[in-house]
Amino acid sequence: MTKTGKQNVKAKILSAAEALFAHRGFDATGIDAIAKKAGITKSLIYYYFKSKDDILSELFDNFGKKSVEAKHSITDIWRQNPELTIEDIIRQYSLPFMMQFKNIIKIAFTESLKDAPENPHVNIFRYFEQNFQAGYQIAERHGVRYEDKPATSLAGFFLIFAPLFSFTIFSDEWCEHYRMDMETTTEIFIKAFAKMYRTMLSQSTGKESLGEILQTDPTG
Repeated sequence: MTKTGKQNVKAKILSAAEALFAHRGFDATGIDAIAKKAGITKSLIYYYFKSKDDILSELFDNFGKKSVEAKHSITDIWRQNPELTIEDIIRQYSLPFMMQFKNIIKIAFTESLKDAPENPHVNIFRYFEQNFQAGYQIAERHGVRYEDKPATSLAGFFLIFAPLFSFTIFSDEWCEHYRMDMETTTEIFIKAFAKMYRTMLSQSTGKESLGEILQTDPTG
C-alpha cells in the first residue's frame, strides 16, 4: 500500500471512531463497530492502532495541534486587519473552527468527566493548558505579560474556554428546545461573549482589545 493509501485508511479509521465516540460514547463503541463504519477489517485497525485508547489519543492530539495552529493563524489575521472586532473574529473564525470539530469537543467534555483519572489523554484540562499556553506566548511576544497567571487561567477556562465549548455542543439543541433560529442565537451569544472577553482582557492586561495587544511594540 502506498503512503497516500495508508494515510487514507488511517483517516477513515479516525473519522469513523470520532463519529461513533460522539454518538454512542467511548465505552459503548467497540473496534468491530469502528471497522464496520470505516468499511475495513478489524485487523487493519490494529495495524495502525494498538487499542481504542490509542485512537482516542490521536484524535485529541490532532485536535490540540490544529487548535494551536488556528490560534496563531487567527492572531496573524487580526494583526493584518486591526479593524476587526472581537465579534468579527468570533463570528468569522473562532466559532467556525469550533463547529468543525464539534464531535471532538463533545467527546472531550463527556469522556473527560468519567475517564480522566484512568486516561490522561482525554483530560480536558490538558488540552486547555496547551491551548492557553499558546495564548500566553502570543501575548508575551507582543510585550504583554499577565500579572497573575493562576487567576487568568481560572477565568480563561470558566469564562472563555467553557462557554465556547458549551455553545458548540448545545447550540443546536438550544435552538430546537426554545424554537430559535441559529443565526439569531449565534449573534446573541457572540455579543455576550465579546462583552465578557473585553472585561477579562482589560482586567488581566490593561488593554481594551486584542488589537491593542497585537499593535504593541515589545521593544518600546
